[in-house]
Amino acid sequence: MAYRLRWKISVDFVPPGEGLGQNNLPPLADTGGNAQTLTIFGSGGPSTPVSNTFLSGDVTNLLATLTTDASTQLNAALARVQGFASGGG
Repeated sequence: MAYRLRWKISVDFVPPGEGLGQNNLPPLADTGGNAQTLTIFGSGGPSTPVSNTFLSGDVTNLLATLTTDASTQLNAALARVQGFASGGG
């Protein structure tokens, strides 16, 4: 038996008047509700620990891979995410 770590990160643009402190913001489902959303997923790579037990070192290695992967994908999508504010993206 082996283990794997799967992840996704969603970045939602919430329009003015629907943000923090407002009561009219609909719950954000996976579709983002009224928000424009960018969702990234793990792009593969080593996601299974070498051993059959889930150890502290496995968690550390998997999370290091996750942060590198997520950072790369989010930085590549910055222009698109910034375009959400002007109705683009």
